[in-house]
Amino acid sequence: MAGRALSREAIDGLYASPLSRAFETASIIRARTGFGGEVVSVEGLSERSGGTLEGYTWAEQERRNPELAEKFLAIPEEDRWALVGAETDEEVIARFGEAISSIGARHPEGSRIVVVSHGGVIRAYLRELFGSEVLPDAQRAANASITRMQWDDTGPHLLELAATVHLAEDPGFTNME
Repeated sequence: MAGRALSREAIDGLYASPLSRAFETASIIRARTGFGGEVVSVEGLSERSGGTLEGYTWAEQERRNPELAEKFLAIPEEDRWALVGAETDEEVIARFGEAISSIGARHPEGSRIVVVSHGGVIRAYLRELFGSEVLPDAQRAANASITRMQWDDTGPHLLELAATVHLAEDPGFTNME
């Protein structure tokens, strides 16, 4: 459905996190849009490295170390990452921002570029650019949502945030988030 929504205009570049779910999503978008180029894998678009949380579901974390799980939930979200040795927001923003800048440098001004990434890094990056009121508290963009941005001489502009109207166009779709 995201691919169908994005097919309404020509795409000049398609980039994705190398992590399987994002890369597969980008491949589906490529097929649905008829984009003739390849999906380019960009390491900087990967989700936040989770430190000691990496590789476990939250239920597994709670069973493994209930004291850590309780402490993790008791502190502000931005402080949680340091507690578990994960990438901090600052580290995520730096690498994600560098990836976005590198992608933008590959295309002329006005190009339409699709980037497929992950909720945590997208949220950190958008909050850095546009303030904490963008995806406030623990709010995340829904899977397969579309956020549109435009860059010009004055910087980035947020045109659409976490839109899901294209998902409602299919009566058989249920967002399982």
